Amino acid sequence: MGGKTLLLAEDEMYVAMTLSDLLTEAGYRVLTAARLGDAIGVAERERIDCAILDINLHGEQVYPLCDRLRESGVPFFFTSAYGAEGLAEEYRDVPMVPKPYTCDEVVEAIVRQMDGAAGETQGR
Repeated sequence: MGGKTLLLAEDEMYVAMTLSDLLTEAGYRVLTAARLGDAIGVAERERIDCAILDINLHGEQVYPLCDRLRESGVPFFFTSAYGAEGLAEEYRDVPMVPKPYTCDEVVEAIVRQMDGAAGETQGR
């Protein structure tokens, strides 16, 4: 797990700060963004191993970032209080960790997503 870089796109400051601190303590490098444009910028500049995405960032849906992450082969999952029924049809296959969540639930989702991405790469 050491040295893996995560993108955390979350517009609730307390949630972002708390989760970032917990994930940093768990050994991850965490890059945070509260706005869609900032999150896209981070994804374009940095090598991201996995992304944790709130669906709605200050009124903008995160789907343009999802498209970029998919094109780059970066695994990601959603966190939301709205549930999977709030997702756009083309993203209903993406895992969701419902809010409120525990740090352990998020870490488990990170590991599953990165393991799945590694399996897809090895299978090619």
